[in-house]
Amino acid sequence: MNPFSLTALLCTLLVTFAAHADDAPPFKGEAEAGVIIVSGNNDSESYNAKAKTTYTHDKNVYTAFGRYLKTNSNGVESARNWEAGVRYERELTDYLGVFVGQKAESDVFNGYIQRDSTDAGLKYYLIKGDEMSWTVEAGYRYQKTQPTTGNDVTYDNLGRVYTEFNKALDKTLSFKYWAEYLPNFTDHDAYLANTEASLNVMLNSVFSLKLAYLLQYQNVPPSGGKYTTTTTTMNLVAKF
Repeated sequence: MNPFSLTALLCTLLVTFAAHADDAPPFKGEAEAGVIIVSGNNDSESYNAKAKTTYTHDKNVYTAFGRYLKTNSNGVESARNWEAGVRYERELTDYLGVFVGQKAESDVFNGYIQRDSTDAGLKYYLIKGDEMSWTVEAGYRYQKTQPTTGNDVTYDNLGRVYTEFNKALDKTLSFKYWAEYLPNFTDHDAYLANTEASLNVMLNSVFSLKLAYLLQYQNVPPSGGKYTTTTTTMNLVAKF
């Protein structure tokens, strides 16, 4: 199954869960999508979609997620990347838990055909509430990267430090910020860093508008790749 089909499948599952929300309250889902089409002197099209669904049972949380982005300019593809993965969390106390996860991602315009990551670690709540939450995670990542240049596949052992902050500014406006740092134990120069800030404006109980700015940094990019990639999106979001 290609990544776009997987994202579409996740969106379909979200709609199904929403239709049976009374029967399956442990399910929660979020889907977002955006389209920009420009015609005239410079024709361009940009499509992006993202989905996440979570199932909670007792102290166990199961999550599946996916995203896809593609941009064409004057009939020539200029951006294409995707991500798909799963994650399992186990709550040990009200504030402490453990997790394992597996994901695959691709960004051919940034130097790699596919990058597979396996994660394991601890999650801790510094603040846990409906109006505001703040979590930190620390763990280990095993990473396999297939570059676009045809060079040998690389295997890396990395650490991972992650933090996420959520704040409801009022009844309709919320803010989210997360940052991630991945030191590379195999090649100390090849560390990674990612961060994103977003604002979410509620339109009604289901739909909202989301403005997000994502920055991704790799200190040793693959041949043909860039150190920094930024993505700005404005999407319609549906939560179930």
